[in-house]
Amino acid sequence: MIICIDTVDPWGLGWLKACCSSVAANPRLSWNLRVTPDDQALIDHAVRSSGLTRTDFVLQAARTAARELLVQHAWQAVSPEHFDQFLRQLDAPPSPTDRLRRTMTAPRPW
Repeated sequence: MIICIDTVDPWGLGWLKACCSSVAANPRLSWNLRVTPDDQALIDHAVRSSGLTRTDFVLQAARTAARELLVQHAWQAVSPEHFDQFLRQLDAPPSPTDRLRRTMTAPRPW
């Protein structure tokens, strides 16, 4: 069973634009990479097959890897027993406390 435990936006850049002001100021940044001749030959062979530029190919691969990693961190697998326990806790929330009642009746700050 899989449940979401995070609100990461792995398929868009909303979170990146919100946390990195340089994205808006410098839409294209320069990276310098060191690669072995074998890695370059492999990448260039794939680039020729893809019809992309080397930059676009490497960026596409890096974005794909980054999104996959973020998805792995955003989802958590749990056993059926733990998932059932989780659902039971959602179905039987605790009774409201005085603090919660005060919070819910307080004037909104906006």
